[in-house]
Amino acid sequence: MPINDIAQEHLDALINRLPFPGGIAFRQELDGANLNFTMPSLARVDALLDGVRTRLHPTFDDFLERDDNQNFLHALCFYTGATVALSSRQSIDWYTYDEMITVFPDNAAMFPNCFATHISCVLSRGGFFIPLSSLQERLFDEPPGKSVKFSAEMFVK
Repeated sequence: MPINDIAQEHLDALINRLPFPGGIAFRQELDGANLNFTMPSLARVDALLDGVRTRLHPTFDDFLERDDNQNFLHALCFYTGATVALSSRQSIDWYTYDEMITVFPDNAAMFPNCFATHISCVLSRGGFFIPLSSLQERLFDEPPGKSVKFSAEMFVK
C-alpha cells in the first residue's frame, strides 16, 4: 500500500477511534489528548510523550519490538505532519526512506536509514520534515529531546 494511503488509514483510525491492525498503544491517552489538527494540539502530543516517558522510562529497542507501540509513533508522525499541512494550508506527500532517497538522493548523506527517518514528508512549499525524529527524541531522551510542537512550527508560515 502506498505510504500516503497508509498515512490516511492511520489518521482515520486515530481520529475516528477505529481499530488498528496490530493495535495501538496508549489508546486512552490518545483519545483524551483532543487531537484536533491545531498547532496547540502538538503541545498536547509533547505532554502525552512526556507522560509515557516519565511513567514507563521506555528503552528504544524494547519499545519498538511491539507493533502497537510502533503504530502509536506512526500515528503521531502522520498526525504531526497533517497538522502542519492543515495549519499552513499546504499539501503533503509522505515518503518511505527508500522513496525519499530516490526522489532526493542528496538526503542520503544527511539522513541515515533508521527508525527516525523511515517516514518523512514534503510540504508543498518545499519543507522537508521528519516528524518521527522529534517524536523519538521526546519519548526516549532524558532530559527530553526536541519538542514536537517546536519542530513543527518551523514549517508553518
